[in-house]
Amino acid sequence: MPNAKTHMLIGAGVSVTAVLLDKNKHPVSHHVVIAPVVGAVMGKLPDILEPAFHPNHRQFFHGVTVLTLLSAGLLKAYQWSPEEPFEKFIRGLMLMGGVAYLSHLICDASTLKGLPLLGKL
Repeated sequence: MPNAKTHMLIGAGVSVTAVLLDKNKHPVSHHVVIAPVVGAVMGKLPDILEPAFHPNHRQFFHGVTVLTLLSAGLLKAYQWSPEEPFEKFIRGLMLMGGVAYLSHLICDASTLKGLPLLGKL
């Protein structure tokens, strides 16, 4: 089962990958020093929102519903072509944070417990 360090490491890695592969870059949000920090924090965020105090901690923020909504949002963010520098900055943060959060859910989905469909709100 992935632990906090694993989630943070994978989150940092996928965030850096997102920054390197993105063609619509912003000089700050698409920086290879910023990406692993944002990725590490966002890769751990589901366990901050729903702490892993017991095996059944996975609820709404660890659910298939959030995974689906986040995937749809990431697709929209990726397709967005902002013109203004601030919008490019926001888009970069959305992509980095989104892929890191998504990596957490994918890691958890690969365990025996899996993810709940909706979970408790």
